[in-house]
Amino acid sequence: MNELVVGLISFVAIFGSALLGIVVARALPKHHLSDQTRTAVSVSAAVVGTLSALVLGLLISTANSSFSARSSEVTAISEDLIRMNRMMQRYGPEADDVRAKLRTYATAKMQELFPASGKPSRAGEATVRMMETTQDAMLLLAPTDEKHRWLRSQALTLSDGLLQARWLLTEQSGSHIPLPFLILLMFWLSIVFGSFGLFAPRNVTAVVLFCLCSMAVSGCITMILELDSAFSGLIRVSAEPMRQALAQIMN
Repeated sequence: MNELVVGLISFVAIFGSALLGIVVARALPKHHLSDQTRTAVSVSAAVVGTLSALVLGLLISTANSSFSARSSEVTAISEDLIRMNRMMQRYGPEADDVRAKLRTYATAKMQELFPASGKPSRAGEATVRMMETTQDAMLLLAPTDEKHRWLRSQALTLSDGLLQARWLLTEQSGSHIPLPFLILLMFWLSIVFGSFGLFAPRNVTAVVLFCLCSMAVSGCITMILELDSAFSGLIRVSAEPMRQALAQIMN
């Protein structure tokens, strides 16, 4: 789902409800806006408002945890690439073919995770096959001493970790925020702001305040969705660890 579109829809729904409350208040008989009615509406709105605040806090925590997990996976992939390359360097000239395949994989992985503007993302299966080819090349190495055996074993373990991180990122690629739940949250917030509009003074100051508060709440919803889609939108996982890994591997 497009985060900015959802944010705009939530702003229209929330601010529109506040304006609707102001308009409806003019059409209602005065006894419908008595102090007793104001108290009942205020208490009901406070309950829904508290529930909405708790849900917003939960969604922020969930989205932030998801974003941090994906960022950590990218950093782990970058570290493993650097360590594999270093181990194959220490292995000697016999591992030059492995290093060449590793460079090809790292370049493709960078394009998969952070595609350049105007270029399509490389399919995930292609990078998996590249890493499997790199593993096959490592298995073809013939260690002659304990040092070479240890380096090959560690490199194979790291390559398996790279594949595991890839599948983990794939599993985390979907949204963690169900759309029906998001719609329900917008409905709750619309109720709260609509109740505010019923008893608000009919002046420009009140309308501007409702507009600013609606922007703040809808902006919060937008940021939650941005954090939940870590590789697209305005807030993205940093590509700097992968760039640094590529720079070291290409040397």
